[in-house]
Amino acid sequence: MRFEDIGISKVDKVYLVDRLGSHENLVGTVHVTTTHIIFRAENGSKELWLATGLIASVERGTLTAAGCQLVIRCKHFQVITLLISRDKSCQDLYETLQRAAKPVSVNVTELLAFENREPVDDARGWKRLDWPAEMARQGVLASQNPKWTQSGINEGYTICDTYPDKLWFPTAASTSVLLGSCKFRSRGRLPVLTYFHRQTEAALCRCAQPLTGFSARCVEDEKLMELVGKANPNSENLLLVDTRPRVNAMVNKVQGKGFEDERNYSNMRFHFFDIENIHVMRASQARLLDAVTKCRDVAEYWKTLESSGWLKHLRAVVECSLFLAESISRGTSCVVHCSDGWDRTSQVVAMCQLLLDPYYRTIHGFQIVIEKDWLGFGHKFDDRCGHVGVLNDEAGKEISPIFSQWLDCVWQIMQQKPRAFQFNERYLIEIHEHVYSCQFGTFVGNCDKDRRDLNLSKRTKSLWTFMDARHDDYMNPFYSPTAHVALLDLDTRAARFSVWTGMYNRFDGGLQPRERLEDLTMTAMEHVGVLESHVAQLRTRLAELKSQQQQLSTSATTPTNMIDSGMSSATDELKNLSISHPLDPLLNTSTSSSSTSRLLERATSQESGVMDSSLYYPDEALTRYSLKWQPLRGADRCSNPTCRGEFSSTIERRIHCHLCGMIFCRRCLKSTPDERERVCDKCKSD
Repeated sequence: MRFEDIGISKVDKVYLVDRLGSHENLVGTVHVTTTHIIFRAENGSKELWLATGLIASVERGTLTAAGCQLVIRCKHFQVITLLISRDKSCQDLYETLQRAAKPVSVNVTELLAFENREPVDDARGWKRLDWPAEMARQGVLASQNPKWTQSGINEGYTICDTYPDKLWFPTAASTSVLLGSCKFRSRGRLPVLTYFHRQTEAALCRCAQPLTGFSARCVEDEKLMELVGKANPNSENLLLVDTRPRVNAMVNKVQGKGFEDERNYSNMRFHFFDIENIHVMRASQARLLDAVTKCRDVAEYWKTLESSGWLKHLRAVVECSLFLAESISRGTSCVVHCSDGWDRTSQVVAMCQLLLDPYYRTIHGFQIVIEKDWLGFGHKFDDRCGHVGVLNDEAGKEISPIFSQWLDCVWQIMQQKPRAFQFNERYLIEIHEHVYSCQFGTFVGNCDKDRRDLNLSKRTKSLWTFMDARHDDYMNPFYSPTAHVALLDLDTRAARFSVWTGMYNRFDGGLQPRERLEDLTMTAMEHVGVLESHVAQLRTRLAELKSQQQQLSTSATTPTNMIDSGMSSATDELKNLSISHPLDPLLNTSTSSSSTSRLLERATSQESGVMDSSLYYPDEALTRYSLKWQPLRGADRCSNPTCRGEFSSTIERRIHCHLCGMIFCRRCLKSTPDERERVCDKCKSD
C-alpha cells in the first residue's frame, strides 16, 4: 500500500473483539502503515501485526450504541473484529483498509517483498531447483536413459513464455515435431516430461488442451504423443488424462479448443476426471469459510459445509492423483492436461509425484516439487492469489485457491500416512501464509519468465532461505523414511476427508488443542538430547578427575580406595540422570537439578582427595542445565519480561531455553555458533 493511500494512520479507543467470546475484549490503538496494520492494547497485553497484503476483505457494520464494527477477513483465514465508537473514524479506517485489500495499482514492485531489503545470502534459496540435477536424480540422463533428452528449444522462453527454459522430450522428437505440437496446444504448452519413474521407466508428462475444435488435428502433435509412448520400453500404451469434467471439455470445443480425438492417436487411452474449474473452487472455499467462521450451531455448520462441496473437490483431486500414480507404477506412461495446464494439472501431477517418490515427501524435496511443477511450469500465483490490484471484475475472477486446495490435499494424505512425511502441519501452514503475505519473492510472478524479468533473486528474499533457518520447526518426529515408499493404498472414501481446522481455524484458540502431539514429542526429544549432552560432559569431567587423580604423587594423604569410592558414588549419581524413553522428562518431573549439584560435590569433595587448586573446574559448567522444562500447555507468551510477546496461535512454535528450560519466542533466543544450544538472553549473560 502506498503512503498516499493511507486515509487515517491512527485510531484510538478501538476494541478488539474476541469472535468466540472466550477472552475479554481489549481496548487499544490501531496504527496503519504502508505495510502493516497494527493493534496495540492499552494495557500492553497484546500486540497484533497484520501485513496489508494478507487482507482479503473488510466488512463494515451499522452504527449502534456501542459503536461501529469492522470485520477484517484475511487470506490466511484470520478474522479480526474491531469495534470503533466514532462513525467517522470507522469510515476512514474502513476506506483505508479497503484500499489495502483491493489496491488500484497493478505494479508488482510495490509488494512488501521489494521493501524487505536486509542484506542476506539467498543464493541457495534462489537456486533451490537445479533442473539437470533433479532430472538426473530421477534417472533422466543420456548415460542413464537415452530415450529422453534435454532440449534448448525454449531458451529465452521463445516458444512458450509460461514454461521453464529447460525442457525434456523424447530423444527421437525432432525440432519440427516440437514446434508443430507447440502451435497446436493452448498457450504453446506442448507435452513435456515432468517426472520419470525409474523403476518402471514410465513417464509423467504435462501439457495444455489441444486446439482441436470439432475436427482439427495436428500430425506433429500426434507424432510427439506416439514418441512419448515409445520412450517407455516396457509399454508403448499411453494414458491421456483430462482432469476436467467431460461436459466442460465439450464446451471448449465451441471455442476452438477441446480434447484429443482418440482415433488420431495410436496406442492411447483417454480418461476424464471431474475436477471443477477455478470459479467453482473459489465459490466452494467461500462457503467453507462461512461454515467454519460464521455458523453458530452444528446443524447449520454441517449444512453449509455440505453445500460448499469442498471435501468433494479434495477427494476428486486425490482420486485423480492416485489413478495416475497407480498407472505409472504399473509401467504406463501418462500425459495430463486441463485447459491451460497450470491449475488442475499442477495439482494432480505434483500430488502424483508425492505418492510415488518419497524424496518429495521430505522438507527439501517438497520445495523441489513446488519449484518444479508450480513455479517452473507457470501456475499464475499473482493472478490466483490476488497479489496485485485488479482493474475490473474479469481480472477478479482469476483469483482462486488452487494452491491452497493442493496443500489441503497434502494434509489429508498426511492424516492417513503420518509416518511417510518428514515435515509436519506447521510446514504447510507456513508456506501457505507466505504465498499470500508477499514478504518473500518466491511466489511473486506468474511464471519463471516474470520472476527473471523482475530480477527477484537480487531484489527480494527467498522463502526457502527463511525456512532453512527454522528447519527444526517443521520436523515430523514420527517420520520413518523406510516405512512407506509409494503411497498407493490410500482410502479415498468420503468419510476419510475432513475439514483442516489447523488451517481454517488456526487463530481460534478455543478450537485448537492446547498441546500438539508433534510439538510435545519434539520437545521431549530435544530435552533428552540436551540432557544426554550434559551427561556426556559429566562423564568427560569424571574421566578428567580420575586421570588427574592417578597423576598425583604417591605421597597423597588420601588412600586410593577412598578416591575410587568417591568416584563410584559420582558415577552412581550420573546413572540417575540417564533417560531411557523420550517422554521420561515429561512424565517424571520429580528429578531436580540438585542431583547434578550433589554429583559435582561428590566428584570434587575433599573426601575424594582432588581438591587441589590446580584442578579447579567452574560449577556452572556442570550445573547449568535445568532438568525440568516449562510445559507447552498454557504457554501463550514469551518468558522474557521485557518482551512478553504473545504466541498468535498454537501453530506458532514455543521454543525452550536449553539452560533454564523456560519458553521464549524466537527473537529472545540465541543459538550458539554450532547450533547445538539455544539460550535466552538472561542465561547468556549469566
